[in-house]
Amino acid sequence: MAQIFRRLASLLLLPAAFDVSAAGSLSNSGKAAAPANGPSSDGDHRVIVRFADEDVDLHMQLHRLRTKPGVVGVKPLDKLGMAVIGLSSEEAQERFLDDLDEDTAVALAVPDTFVSIDDFKPGAVDFEAMAAAQRALSSASAARFAGDRRQCSANPACAARGLHGACCPVPDGTMLSCCSMHDEPSTVTFRSVHHTYLSASPTGAVVARSPEVDGTSKFLILHNDDQTVSFKTSFGTFLTAEDSGWLVSDRRDIGNWEKFKLVYSDVNGTFAIQTFHGKFVSVEPTGYVVGNRATDLAWEHFRISKVAGPHQRMPNDPELGRLWGMNSWGANDIDAPEAWKIWTGEEGAGITVGIIDTGVDYTHQDLREQMWVNPNEIPGNGIDDDGNGHIDDVHGADFANNDGDPMDDQLHGTHCSGTIAGVGDNGLGVAGVSWRGVRIMALKFLAGDGSGRTSDAIRAIDYAIAHGAKILSNSWGGGGSSSALRVAIERAEAAGLLFVAAAGNSGTDNDEEPHYPSNYEVSNIVSVASTAPGGELSSFSCFGKTTVHVAAPGSQIYSSVPGGTYKYLSGTSMATPHVTGIAALVWMYRPHLSMPQVKQILLDSVEKYSTLEGRMTTGGLVNAKNALETAWAFDPPNPPKHAPRAIEFVDEDPAVGAYSGVVTITAAASESDIEYYRVYFVSKAGFQLQPLGEAIPATGASELTLHINGSFAPPSYADSLVVVSGRAIGENHAKIGETPHVALEDFAIPELLPKSASFGGDADLQKGRIDGKVLIERAAQEKSISHYNVYWRNATGPRGALAGVVPAAGFSEPTCTGKACEVIRIDKEDKVYVIDRAAYLDSEEATIAVSGPAAVVVTRLSTEEYYDTLTIGGQELSGEMETMLPLRVAIAEGPGEIVWLSDASVTAGGWTLRLTQEGSLAEFHLNSTAPPADGLEIISAFGKNEYEGAGLRVKLVDQTSSMPPSPAFKPLNITFQDTHPGVSVIAGNVSVGPAPGAAAGGVTSYQVNFGDEEGKPIGHGWTIDAEDKAVETLALPATHVPKGAVQLIARAGGQHGLSDEFTATPLVDVYPNPPSNASWSGDRDSRPGWIAGDLIVEPAEAEAGIIDYVAYWYLNGHKVSEVARQAPKGYGIPTVIHFRYGTAANGTTMLVVSNYAWGEMDEGALVDISDLDSERRLGDAADASGSVQHAALSGKPPREPAPELGAEPWIPMHTEEVVASHWAAQPLVASGAAAKFGRVKSSLTLAGMTAHDAVQATMRAAVTRAIASLLPEVEANQVHVVNVLDAPGGGGPDAASAVPAGMRFEFQVDASPRSGAAGLDRVEARLIRLSSSTGAKKVDAALAQQLRRAVGSASIAEPAILSPRLVEAAAIRGRKLSLWAEETAADITIADDSAEEQASGAMTFAAAAGGASLAMLGASLAFAAICVLRRRVLSRTDGVKAAQTREPLQGVCVDNNGAQ
Repeated sequence: MAQIFRRLASLLLLPAAFDVSAAGSLSNSGKAAAPANGPSSDGDHRVIVRFADEDVDLHMQLHRLRTKPGVVGVKPLDKLGMAVIGLSSEEAQERFLDDLDEDTAVALAVPDTFVSIDDFKPGAVDFEAMAAAQRALSSASAARFAGDRRQCSANPACAARGLHGACCPVPDGTMLSCCSMHDEPSTVTFRSVHHTYLSASPTGAVVARSPEVDGTSKFLILHNDDQTVSFKTSFGTFLTAEDSGWLVSDRRDIGNWEKFKLVYSDVNGTFAIQTFHGKFVSVEPTGYVVGNRATDLAWEHFRISKVAGPHQRMPNDPELGRLWGMNSWGANDIDAPEAWKIWTGEEGAGITVGIIDTGVDYTHQDLREQMWVNPNEIPGNGIDDDGNGHIDDVHGADFANNDGDPMDDQLHGTHCSGTIAGVGDNGLGVAGVSWRGVRIMALKFLAGDGSGRTSDAIRAIDYAIAHGAKILSNSWGGGGSSSALRVAIERAEAAGLLFVAAAGNSGTDNDEEPHYPSNYEVSNIVSVASTAPGGELSSFSCFGKTTVHVAAPGSQIYSSVPGGTYKYLSGTSMATPHVTGIAALVWMYRPHLSMPQVKQILLDSVEKYSTLEGRMTTGGLVNAKNALETAWAFDPPNPPKHAPRAIEFVDEDPAVGAYSGVVTITAAASESDIEYYRVYFVSKAGFQLQPLGEAIPATGASELTLHINGSFAPPSYADSLVVVSGRAIGENHAKIGETPHVALEDFAIPELLPKSASFGGDADLQKGRIDGKVLIERAAQEKSISHYNVYWRNATGPRGALAGVVPAAGFSEPTCTGKACEVIRIDKEDKVYVIDRAAYLDSEEATIAVSGPAAVVVTRLSTEEYYDTLTIGGQELSGEMETMLPLRVAIAEGPGEIVWLSDASVTAGGWTLRLTQEGSLAEFHLNSTAPPADGLEIISAFGKNEYEGAGLRVKLVDQTSSMPPSPAFKPLNITFQDTHPGVSVIAGNVSVGPAPGAAAGGVTSYQVNFGDEEGKPIGHGWTIDAEDKAVETLALPATHVPKGAVQLIARAGGQHGLSDEFTATPLVDVYPNPPSNASWSGDRDSRPGWIAGDLIVEPAEAEAGIIDYVAYWYLNGHKVSEVARQAPKGYGIPTVIHFRYGTAANGTTMLVVSNYAWGEMDEGALVDISDLDSERRLGDAADASGSVQHAALSGKPPREPAPELGAEPWIPMHTEEVVASHWAAQPLVASGAAAKFGRVKSSLTLAGMTAHDAVQATMRAAVTRAIASLLPEVEANQVHVVNVLDAPGGGGPDAASAVPAGMRFEFQVDASPRSGAAGLDRVEARLIRLSSSTGAKKVDAALAQQLRRAVGSASIAEPAILSPRLVEAAAIRGRKLSLWAEETAADITIADDSAEEQASGAMTFAAAAGGASLAMLGASLAFAAICVLRRRVLSRTDGVKAAQTREPLQGVCVDNNGAQ
């Protein structure tokens, strides 16, 4: 409610130019909209599953979940004990969630949510408005912005002179020379509002025409005893303001005309230069500089930047002057140059910072040297070298698009990266807070439109932990609370990662309106607000006395963007990287610090500002110099000097991916400083992951053991186990190369052998040597196979030596699970699987597991659109798709799925797929080898374990020149196309492709024959003399096809006969076949004499040999003229010939014929084409349009190109939410379970409901009961309706004419004493689920049941968690407009009044029993029972008195100046 009041007041009452740095906010509701082009590789519907047992065998559980209907993808989050499950549709998601409600192994299943970047769209700077705002500020207003740093007491030189109050500046804005930042000479530049620099020439002229800094634009500031300053040029002269008004630089001594005052503007952090004559220095657009202006408007203001001071180090980056947040004369920066004097990170060991954002342009000239490089990935080879599930993830990974390329296709992540770690002192662009040493790990989870999935953010966190990141920068947020994301951040905390998060841009109080992830109460989070150049909180920035930690510069921040350029952006997104950069600088400066110590340093080292007091826990702005100096005060961890000597582990669990056994540790030679040992998983990159089991006490024994109770699944990226020593004051770091380690080797026993194996023939004709390949048909399922071992083996006797190894490829033949499998046919035709479901029934579910790479051709699809779906490799299909078939869908390499789901309503004709898998065959090469045996044995293996039984034996034949051609030289292929129109008569060219080396192998000819089904020759055949050509050709004369012939075969021949091996091609007898039928869709061209529409051609009985179907106008039994032709689609699919607008109607009938290589047929299919009048035509076209369905792929389209630089479409226009409250409850008491565990807050909107109905006690009670009935383990007394508001609607351009769309019931749910915080997580997850369209139907039903009648369409908002601290604070604040005594009186409760919350304008209100009204002066607004106050003008007693007397209560709100 308080948030609504603030928004309304700010919309109506704040000056238009109050904050010139920004023009809008990211979001009005705090909830991010779903992106237009979101990631869809695993289905658009996802659920994050958290298991009850943290030590769960994750892979086994996921195998179980994978078989559930509708599951199209599973991504394990090993470090978190969680998984992301992709579902094929919203209905499938609902069924899945219902199923998991009864699953005891699952602690929580949370539907995925959307988040977005925390950016704020800056408008163009209006300098006139800026000047007007500055003039409007009174001296009292200026004093209000004075922070502790500006007090005389905070500046030793001023305090020593006995000065009190504000000195830096004094109330009129003058900056005294005793101020700490000015107490010694400094070289500075003066940048005008025209973006040019003040410069002095050797001749004495002073101008401001250059946008670049050079020697002439640098001035040394000298401080005079009378609190004035003088400016010395690089030529040794001083700036002089003559009484004529000109500014020159030709004097070498300081007189009165060389003395100036600097007048500070706390509106934008700039300075005006006041001359001895009381005038102001001004720069005109032409570049002329004068000193004769009576007032300081826009042209009289300068941005002063230090070039160098004795306690500063300044880089040579040309755009440094734009970085006011790093260095500005107004003391509202982070003191970056002062920090760089101490440390820039150049000499450090480095630190990895994960940028969880839109990606990073890793080619940018100011970032490429700072990018993290995956040490175990080979760039550009298309291989997942380190086995972490991401191909070529050299600089990070892209979780939005599931690939290894995190290139920024937006600009946000690159901008943030430049502030953190832009290379300093390289003469290019900008400098980041950490010049050198930061390794930027790009973790892209936000798409080009700035939005993304919570589940992908969790995956990014998982990746960062595994690959050694120490700090995570998070300039994003929105949506409701998600316990899954909170747990991921908690696990990052356990791994020692700092999580820096933007506080949000809605300008609201995060204590009242939580913003996530910054509001999660996890101790590694630092929540960051934004400040403007004047030192005050940015107008858009969220704040929170208890939930936001620090502030940093965030308005008009200049930094890198993709394409090698730079740009200004505003937002808490821009403030967050300043804090991340300082944290990195501190951690590199003192690497031994722990994460909690680094966080504490950030908080303890802020500069206090009165403008920030009460707005965040520290009340201050981060300061890099202070942070480095504060780091000295922390005692470093002191781990043991002695270390364990060895670690051993052997897996004993035969299941793939599951481990069990005993870890054996050889203790340190001396345990004098060791209290315990701990075992950790370590990634391939060598970074510590999570611990395995509990710490093992040091007992003095030389050998210690850690028993694994049950099986465990190692986290993602885990490669080894390490053991470290520790004690209470420190633990050694787990890292391969520095601590004992043992590789994790999975113990499993293969379940299957390869299906077959054969020798392809010896190509080496020397006796006693073999050169050839063995073809291995892989096992039907390679899940338990890592490779195939190939041994030498004679027909008798023991197995010989290992000849070689063939890697497994994860191959899997189609395998169906689900109750519909018994009615789904899977047949194999040669190398193609035909998967078919004929006319189907209700509620069918099936999942067909396959492996890729594979190609699926959909040849038939007829389902109820949107509701009955076929999902192939993540692509969801539905509807009637004849005109789009055949449709080809690729399944990527690795495990894939085809998922079929039908709902319980309309059914249709079904579907047919043709699946072609690559990789079913493997080859093992023998390169001119002298074989020690006459054969080979091939056996499946997993690691060191082999299939329990004999393998497949393959006989080897040693080929010599005295034998027929070797099978190695059988033809590569044979092709033939019949060109004779006769039935059972063929003719045409037969082409044979010789094998490599065939001529040298003794092949002199090829024999072509008819063959039966087994390939046995029929008849005498034909001989082709081998001429060592690329293709050998035979002109086959017209020949009758003999009985039983189904193929043509070709064999190689030589001096000693024909080879037994052959190559075949199917025999297709091509003969004339007309189209089966043809139909017309109806004319869509309204002009007489012209047609447009679709001609649907039903395929010929046998389409073999048909080149295309040709349509002719047909008149009096003759073809008149050709209209169009179209190649057949094949697979028995109708061919559609499209006629565009403007096709002349040359008759009323068309003839469609088949066209072959030898010519067209004369007979075909006739179809009437009527060119009807306009009215009839439109009607017929509309009727006919329903006969041919044009269904499209359901789901989201592919990612569109990124917006142009500078476009920020994810940020809406800045509008203020104006809503009326019709009822509010008393502030809830913070007691019981709510005080201990907290509450969940959300809202229910009922479309079409009136305020009169909504405020009734019966309606509120029904809402309470309905909500309770939908939530797990929640009673009605735990649900509290706290506010009844208008739901924003339409109907007019402003609030006065807007019509509410319905009513919104804001409610809170107490934690249950029984289930505590875990119960709140379940309530939160259920509310997220109810916020979907399917969930809305359940809410409708629950309300109808409570009221015994239907109400308006319902919708639930995403929830937010109110921690116990926020629950207690809310009870104390009590900011509510309440009508709680059965709506009999208005009661204004604003317990946390502050003088800061004031506004201009006037309001009048009146309230009486049974009704209330409001009239607002100066604005055309009317609400029921609402008054917006920024200053309390009535006491609660007055409200009670009005209720007792039943007399209208009158009051007037006053403006800032006390006027009514």
